[in-house]
Amino acid sequence: MNSGIFNNPFIIWGRYKKKWFRYYLPLSFQFHHTQMDGAHAGTFLKNLQSEINLLK
Repeated sequence: MNSGIFNNPFIIWGRYKKKWFRYYLPLSFQFHHTQMDGAHAGTFLKNLQSEINLLK
């Protein structure tokens, strides 16, 4: 179904956890294959990680 609310990607994150000296944030996102492919998803995750690294 490529109409309505399903046109928008879903991004969901959970509660962050601290384990030793690192923080972990569970992240899930869902998108329709007509919007993007694995390369786009990988670029998104890489850019997101870069932004998170800047918060330190």
